Amino acid sequence: MGRVKNYILNNKSIPTKFSLTYILIGAVGILFIDRLVSEFSKYHSLSKEGPLTFGILFLIATGIILFIMLNHMQKVVSRIEASYKELKDKDKERLVPYEFALNNSIDAIYWFTLDAKFIYVNEAACKMIGRSKDEFLNHMYLEDMDPNFDRETAKECMYNIYHHKNWRLETTQIRKDGTIFPVEVSGHGFTHNGNEYICAFSRDMTQRQEYRTKITKMNQELQKSVEEKDILLKEIHHRVKNNMEIISSLLNMQERRTKDRDMIYILQQSRSRIHTMALVHEFLYLGENLAYINLKNYIKRLVDDIKELYISQNTTLNVEVYIDNLSFSTNRCIQIGMVLHELCVNSLKHAFQEDRDNLLCIHMKKNKDTIHVKIRDNGDGLEDIDSLYKSDSIGMQLIHSIIEDQLDGTIEFKNNNGLECNIIFSKDEGE
Repeated sequence: MGRVKNYILNNKSIPTKFSLTYILIGAVGILFIDRLVSEFSKYHSLSKEGPLTFGILFLIATGIILFIMLNHMQKVVSRIEASYKELKDKDKERLVPYEFALNNSIDAIYWFTLDAKFIYVNEAACKMIGRSKDEFLNHMYLEDMDPNFDRETAKECMYNIYHHKNWRLETTQIRKDGTIFPVEVSGHGFTHNGNEYICAFSRDMTQRQEYRTKITKMNQELQKSVEEKDILLKEIHHRVKNNMEIISSLLNMQERRTKDRDMIYILQQSRSRIHTMALVHEFLYLGENLAYINLKNYIKRLVDDIKELYISQNTTLNVEVYIDNLSFSTNRCIQIGMVLHELCVNSLKHAFQEDRDNLLCIHMKKNKDTIHVKIRDNGDGLEDIDSLYKSDSIGMQLIHSIIEDQLDGTIEFKNNNGLECNIIFSKDEGE
């Protein structure tokens, strides 16, 4: 009925309609009374019976006018009530899906005033906290549900929500039975009918925290397992390196027992090749990454060890190493190391002399999808370059086998102020 009253008071056409109706009915009443008085005066004396007759007629006419006006007003009010009922039914029907969504939401939904008093809660909020809607709406404030707030901080929280978009907080709430549980809360401020309110959405985080704890525990166990495997792999690489050093020591002992120079050289080369492979395992054991080795550091160390093994103190040798920042697996490093070992030893054996400044250049660059390797010495070169492709020496066979069969690359020899070797292979490692 309040809306009907507002409709009557605010509808500007109703006073005009009532005024016109009153004037029309009054005019008809006056004409009617005048007619009655005229007819009455034909047969009666107005001086004797006029006042009483006039009064009776006025009373009758006024009653008729009031009846007609009230009846008209009643019809107007009935039409307004019918329109209001129809409008109310339409609004109720329109709000049904929204009410259904609110009451069946998984998240708890609260409306607050700016002083943190509850003015609306949905069914999920009642189930989550274990209280009825009446309990919420009659006397509860935010701090009654969230023990992390008091009266002042609750008001500050409402102020922050109202003045900040996408406000979010992880906190705890307390149920009616006293149990405390974690929640994630988001809130927004809005204005309705000139009043400022807060709408907050709360989600129980108990299950998510259990999952988070479970996942954290699994990650810790996996990390522990990975660390144990890393230690185990390092230990394996360390033992492989030690076993290779033992083999190298045995070959060294055999080398000291023989006087055959060819045999000494063969044993020396075997030791050097074993050391080339052992060096890879040493880098893996000492490094932080058990899958890949920095190629530049590995080759520098390899060249230093080869120099120490093959170059006498009377021989001057300068080594220029230019290598891009490349990392390869254990297998690929051994392949590259073995090729460089054979080529470097070949230069040390045939190109360098004690009475001159010797130079060895090692360049390795990546070019899109390929790796280019260039090794050059400043020796006398080689008259028959083709012989290097046909040589049956173990070293050259090893070089061709690794480059062509394992690296799927190409190799080219040429004279360029000494012997120069160019190797090209794919940057990507095969399966």
